[in-house]
Amino acid sequence: MSQKATAGIRKRTVAFVTVTSLVAGPAALAAVSQAGASVSPTRTLASSSPATNGQWPGVGKICESGAGGASSVRGVGTNTIHIAVPNDASNTVVPGLEKEFVQFANAFAAWCNASGGINGRHIVIDNRDAALFNAAQVTSQACQSDFMEVGGGMALDQPSVPVREACGLGSISGYTVSDASAGATLQVNPSGINNKSVTAGWFAALAKKYPQAVKNAAMGAENSASIIEPEKKYEFAAQGAGWNVKNFQIAPLSETVWTPYVQQWATSGYQAIWPSDSGNMAPWFQAMATANYNPAFVILGVQFYANSTIQAMAGLHLPPVYVETGWWPLEMASQNPSTEQLLQVMHKYAKGDTVDFDDEEAAEAWLLWAKSASACGANLTVSCVLNNAAAEKNWSAGGIQAPVAKLTMSNENPQPSPCFAILQAKPSGFVYQKAITQPTQSIWNCNPKNVYTFTPQQVTALTSS
Repeated sequence: MSQKATAGIRKRTVAFVTVTSLVAGPAALAAVSQAGASVSPTRTLASSSPATNGQWPGVGKICESGAGGASSVRGVGTNTIHIAVPNDASNTVVPGLEKEFVQFANAFAAWCNASGGINGRHIVIDNRDAALFNAAQVTSQACQSDFMEVGGGMALDQPSVPVREACGLGSISGYTVSDASAGATLQVNPSGINNKSVTAGWFAALAKKYPQAVKNAAMGAENSASIIEPEKKYEFAAQGAGWNVKNFQIAPLSETVWTPYVQQWATSGYQAIWPSDSGNMAPWFQAMATANYNPAFVILGVQFYANSTIQAMAGLHLPPVYVETGWWPLEMASQNPSTEQLLQVMHKYAKGDTVDFDDEEAAEAWLLWAKSASACGANLTVSCVLNNAAAEKNWSAGGIQAPVAKLTMSNENPQPSPCFAILQAKPSGFVYQKAITQPTQSIWNCNPKNVYTFTPQQVTALTSS
C-alpha cells in the first residue's frame, strides 16, 4: 500500500483502519472514531492577524492582484478559479472525517483572496464530499466544473482515480490511500512518497538512546492487510536499524480489550515496543499499568500526536512514550513563521475550528499549489501548475513539513524526505526531544540513512503476505 501524503507509512494508519473497518463492521468503526480525522493536538490559536499582502513565510508571494482574463480552461474564469476539495466529512459512519481539509481550504482561500487571489482570480472552494462511498461520483462532478483538486483526500479513493485521470483533473493531494491513487498520473504529492522505501530514522535514534532495550523488541499491527503491510515495512526498517524484533503481534481489527496482548509482552519482558494498537491508546496504557508492565520505552506513530494520547496517560505510571513526526510541532509554532501564519490564518478565517496536523497536511498542498499557479501568470493550465510543482526542490511549505529534496509527479518514482523529529508525550503535553533526534537541519534529523529501502526479498514477502 502507498502512504498517506506524509513522510511515512504509519501516518496513513487512521485512513487504513477506516477503510478496512468498513468490512469489519460498526463496532470496529466505533473504536476508530475515537481517533477520528483530527489526529493531532488541538491548539489555542494565535491572537494576531496574518498580513494580507500575499506573502507566506518561507514560500514567498503567492497571492496578488492582477488582470485575470478570459480562459477556455475548465474551472478558470475571468475572475475566479474553482478548486475541488475531496473529503468524507458528511459520512454517518465516522462523522467529520477529513473535515479539516475543507476548513483549511476555506480559510486559505479567504486569506489569498484578500490579497487579490491568484493573479487577480479569486479561489472558489467546491466541497466534494464523498461521504466514504461516493468517490467516483463526486470526482465526476469535479470534472464538470473544477480546475484542479487540492489539499484533500478520501478514505476510499481508488474508484476516483480513473475518473480523474480520464477527465484531466490535476491534483496536488492532501493524502492518498490506495496504491492506484498514490501512483496516479496528473498528480504531485507534496511529501514525495513511494512504495519501495520508508522514512524511519527514529528507530536508529532510539537504538542509540536505548542500545540494550532494542535487542529485546516487540512490534505489532491490527489484523488487516492494509495495516499489516505498512507495519511490516516498519519492522524491516527497525531491524535494519539494529532492533531485534522478537515478536510481531497481530490483534483483531476491532480489538478494544488489550489486556491479554499487553500481558503477553509483559510476561516475555520485551523492552522496546511499537504497539499493535493503531487507534485509541487509552485501553493499551491502562492495560500496561494494570500489568505493571514497565519496558524501557514506547514509540508511537504520528497519528498519536494527539490530545487523546496525553489524556490517556493521565494518572498512570508509564515508561517514556515517544511519537515520531514529520511536521513542525504546533507547540513550537512561534519558532517557525510558516506554522505560526497557519495558526493566524485559521484564527482569523476559521474561528472556532481546532488546528491539528490535518491542517498542516492541507497547508503543504495549498501552498505548493498557490506558488505553482501564481508562477503560471494569466495563462493558467493544469500542466503548467503540475510542472511547476514537480520542479520544486527542498520543499517544506516554509517549514511546516520536513523538507523534501525534489518533488516529482506521483507516477515518476518520487523520493520521500529522510527527515524526522521525536517528541515525548508527557502529562503536560508533547515535548521536542532534541538529544534523541540529534537534528542535522533545523529541528530535523535528515541523515540520508533514515530512508530504508526494502530488499527484493522483503518486497516479495510484502506482496505475497
